Amino acid sequence: MWDLDDKEYIDFRSALGPITLGYAYPEVDDAVRKQIEKGILFSMASPIEVEAAESILNTIGWADKIRFMKTGADANACCLRLARSYTGRDHLLTSGYHGYQDWFTLGWANPGIPESLNQYVHAIDYGDLESIERIFSECGNDLAAVVIVPVEWWREPSKEYLETLRKKCDEYGTLLIFDEVLTGFRLGKGGAQEYFSVTPDLAAYAKGIANGYPLSAFAGKAQYMDTLNRTTITTTYAGETLSLAAAKAVMNIMNREPVIEHLFAMGERLREGFDSLFSETNFPAKTVGLSPAITIQFEDEVDLHSPLRASLFDELYKLGIFANKEWLVNYSHQPEDIDKTVEAMSKAIKQIAK
Repeated sequence: MWDLDDKEYIDFRSALGPITLGYAYPEVDDAVRKQIEKGILFSMASPIEVEAAESILNTIGWADKIRFMKTGADANACCLRLARSYTGRDHLLTSGYHGYQDWFTLGWANPGIPESLNQYVHAIDYGDLESIERIFSECGNDLAAVVIVPVEWWREPSKEYLETLRKKCDEYGTLLIFDEVLTGFRLGKGGAQEYFSVTPDLAAYAKGIANGYPLSAFAGKAQYMDTLNRTTITTTYAGETLSLAAAKAVMNIMNREPVIEHLFAMGERLREGFDSLFSETNFPAKTVGLSPAITIQFEDEVDLHSPLRASLFDELYKLGIFANKEWLVNYSHQPEDIDKTVEAMSKAIKQIAK
């Protein structure tokens, strides 16, 4: 990546996650160029909408049906709408960030949301098994859905957490919704569902689905997706064909090449390099999370805020490394990019030590 002063960076933000293959990836952009000659948006569904849908469903492997939207927030809201329509219930148990909609941002400062909605939303921390038991015992029969991120990158992942929620949802007739916006097409072709072997009822996808082109989707088992026959969910641009062409190309690459394996390999190379440096220099930090999106955790950190974090990333920017919270490797990162990054980290630590 180059900035306006023509300074080059190795970018580990990957456009906040959508760039799983790399910027300006030729095969994806070529597919978009071909589609633009045929048209972008039509009065009726284009055949490429069906083709992209089948390609994505075949790739993720667990869902029966899929519908397209534009943002991850859209897709999560659609999953919740379906769950409420299917169950006839109003309450929601949630953990993690799922977009800006009212239901998912009640804890934000001055969010502009009616206080009356608080009674329907029950928020817990990732991995909090005790709160799961308590909330289900108190209002399980009123819970339409559990909406969670399967992994919070700055914490150690917990399969037990996901399995507990799956069991509780089955017991109470509550729908389990995975927010796979960031984990989809990164932890596996089937996302966290594949990685943890825990299957949700519905899931939201966005980042990674089209390598940066604006597209999201919600998918799930037919009995829940068929609720669309009586539930209104509509948006003009869901069938925009350029993003669908991109998504179809991305799925072809995902199914043909070792994309996921490469993300894990590059992430692990990065992790090992960083942790080795931190240990050798007594730098008060460590890496946490899964390899395709590691996070650096500082000893003095509270809620991902640390003076040391700001200093470190300031130095890394100067050295041509563009990164922040999650280190999101992509398919275009090569071993030499990782090694240059580790070398820059070494220099940054030394500068901070001075």
